Amino acid sequence: MNIMKTFRYAAVLLAVMATVSSCYEDLGNYEYHEINEIIITPGVYSYSTPAAGQTATVTLDPAVSQTMKEDTGNLSYVWKRQGAALSWEEVGHEPTYTFEVTSSDVQTINFIFAVTDDELGITTYAEIPVNPIFKFEQCWFLLQDVNGQAVLGSVDGEGDGRVVTSDIYRQETGISLDGSPKGLGVHPYRRSLPIREYPMDPGYEILLGVFTSAKPYILNGSTLAEHSSLDYWRILYGKKASGDMSFNPQMMQGHTNGFAIIDDGRLWYAVPDELALMYEAELGQTAGGGDYYATDMNLSYGRNAQCLVLYDSQGSRFLYYSNSGLGMGYNERADIIDGGGTADDAYFNPNQANTASLTDIEEGDLPNMFNPSALPAGLVMDNMGMTQVENGVSNILATGHVGNTFHSYEMSMYSITGHTAGLSNCPNSWTVSMEGDVSSYGNGKIPVATSDYFIRLFFYAAGNTIYKVDLTSDSPVITPLWTADDTGAVITGLKMKSDTTNEDVRYGEELLPKGIAHHMGAIVRHQDGSCDLVEFNLTAAGEIEQDGSGNQSVRVFDGFTNVVDFVFSYRERI
Repeated sequence: MNIMKTFRYAAVLLAVMATVSSCYEDLGNYEYHEINEIIITPGVYSYSTPAAGQTATVTLDPAVSQTMKEDTGNLSYVWKRQGAALSWEEVGHEPTYTFEVTSSDVQTINFIFAVTDDELGITTYAEIPVNPIFKFEQCWFLLQDVNGQAVLGSVDGEGDGRVVTSDIYRQETGISLDGSPKGLGVHPYRRSLPIREYPMDPGYEILLGVFTSAKPYILNGSTLAEHSSLDYWRILYGKKASGDMSFNPQMMQGHTNGFAIIDDGRLWYAVPDELALMYEAELGQTAGGGDYYATDMNLSYGRNAQCLVLYDSQGSRFLYYSNSGLGMGYNERADIIDGGGTADDAYFNPNQANTASLTDIEEGDLPNMFNPSALPAGLVMDNMGMTQVENGVSNILATGHVGNTFHSYEMSMYSITGHTAGLSNCPNSWTVSMEGDVSSYGNGKIPVATSDYFIRLFFYAAGNTIYKVDLTSDSPVITPLWTADDTGAVITGLKMKSDTTNEDVRYGEELLPKGIAHHMGAIVRHQDGSCDLVEFNLTAAGEIEQDGSGNQSVRVFDGFTNVVDFVFSYRERI
């Protein structure tokens, strides 16, 4: 997508250069020093997306000067604004231009400003981007239990300039969340414009799921207002259309390749467009049919949208989502959304091309090294993320435990989806005897995190210590990574900012790597219930980076209470 945008700017520049060149060719016998040169200094412009139902104005006021004239009576002006499908609309003829933005404006708005010397017929151009400014572009959200009440906190920003807020939802909206806390989810890649209107530069907005006992909130990730066009039952359309207003969201995960929610053990999935219309995936006959209960999933970022693997705790097996096509095209899905119930038959009875189902993972071109349909009984799946393997290829790494033993399983998304021949679908598995005391986690999950920034590494917490597990050796190697100063503290959560490759974030024309695939966060809970968010910047070897003084690069953010869940929310600038 960045390539496409670069191409577009290059095309505009070439067109401008060609026009300017022809203008100069029309000057006849003018000598270069006799030409009145026009100089445009565009300035830098941005806007903040207003709340739903509100508007804001932006004024573009570039400075224009001439090398041979003081007055501007010889100048005329044209403003053009980029619209859908890379078209340009003429919108103004004054030295300045004021326009309005609404809550639907969430992407860079591009203008071309043309100034013509009418006496000489020379036109000078400037391209003027107006960039949106969003809150929470790089932000940890923390869901807390404060006397039985769900409270959403945040650690917002980057580097040392973070802003810590214990109740960011109340601060931004003026109201409190209803109910007790259950969990969080994030979809950073919901398209902000219809894919058919802006195919080369879609722009994204963030959906933040805040789940409580009273309500499954779907929030705008920049304003924290309840989303103006989406709620939980609009996304899981089939529930409301069938009269089911129940909710039990257990996971919410989004990527450029799709959007998935597990509700009450069942997978709901949407293809990657702005409609976010989910269908319930069926358990295929080859996988036994009937009910299933999923506890974890990984929505891979591979070369197609079909690589979604989940863990079925009821059947002690991995399942694969076999088809993201859903049996209908964009226009049909748009009709369902716009139909207000009139197109429910089309939703419940898609055409025969719909073969969306969950199936067992079979053998690829090479034999599987473990049986993904017969995992150990009683396995608690702690984490399903990504890991890097040889030659820069990334696989899924799922890690669970039985008692004091970890079981890690590596699965090849490229082989499972049939995109790369000569591979095993399930090439590796490991058993790892834990170090440290994990008794404080009871029968629940142990905090585990991984990322495809690292080659076959995962991290886990036991008590007040974080350990690194290296799976690249003949036998797994466990190394203590960090220990909290409070001996009575327990690390209750461990997550990477992203388990996929580092995001490049564009500010105007500047592309900056954020390194989010090797930044890890941990929740440290003290005996009095107070909690800290601790953030680590890790090297490729999985060690904590050191600052200029040789100390570990560790940041601690306190002021939270009984953190139940946390998630990192980020925005990619295209």
